[in-house]
Amino acid sequence: MTYRVRPVWRLLADDGAREPVRGLALDEALVRCVRPRTTLRLWRLSRCVVVGRAQVVHAEVDEAACREFRVPVLRRFTGGGAVYQDPGNLDVTLVIRRDDPLLAADPTLTRIPGLYRLVTEPLTAAVRAFGLPARASERGVFVEESKVSGVAAWVGRETLLVHATLLVDADLGLLNRVLAGPGAPGDSRWERTMSRRMPVTSLTQALGGRAPAASLVDAAVVAALVGGRRAIQPDTLEPGELATADRLIAERYERSEWHATGDVAARDVAA
Repeated sequence: MTYRVRPVWRLLADDGAREPVRGLALDEALVRCVRPRTTLRLWRLSRCVVVGRAQVVHAEVDEAACREFRVPVLRRFTGGGAVYQDPGNLDVTLVIRRDDPLLAADPTLTRIPGLYRLVTEPLTAAVRAFGLPARASERGVFVEESKVSGVAAWVGRETLLVHATLLVDADLGLLNRVLAGPGAPGDSRWERTMSRRMPVTSLTQALGGRAPAASLVDAAVVAALVGGRRAIQPDTLEPGELATADRLIAERYERSEWHATGDVAARDVAA
């Protein structure tokens, strides 16, 4: 009789850190430091707006509202649209090697938009676990007609990353204020990268104001992503990953020009 060993995924649980610059740098560090095992990371940030790598900040956000409410605007290394972050928003990152059996079984998962399904389908199941009528779209998760989760990805030579947000108990009023950017009609860059604006909701709002405990949300997300076909092992960041994050902060994430325009000096890290 042949026994099939379940693959073991590495879990980086939410460690309570909320500093946006470091949180964004750590996500990129995970793909710069190729690991033999798939990594699942759960994390949250303090209040900020995060735009996609190629987006035009002044078109995507209401800069006056961001100043009024002291909401910093930052840039990540993946594409996709602008998102509002606060501790009521769960971030979910999956970093997977190209030679992972999961991808070998379905090569469409190695390319965008198929890659998005690695998180949108499990997150849909996690939201349904709270009794909500969730459905997955190509680029997110919806409860009825309102978006509750968005997704972005990075495709590397050896490693793929796909990450998503899940609006759990976020400040939706402030979200709508700071993301009410004026647009930039006629700007070809903005017209290629503009966010797809649509109604949003949170688990709390969809549950009639009953905020689910963060621990229950995290457990539901991990269970849906891991499923019964693989095991999960709690882990911590390695020294090499931490050192890479520090380097990325110095070369990119602490530089105002990166967050404003996506451009930095010649020391920019190769994408």
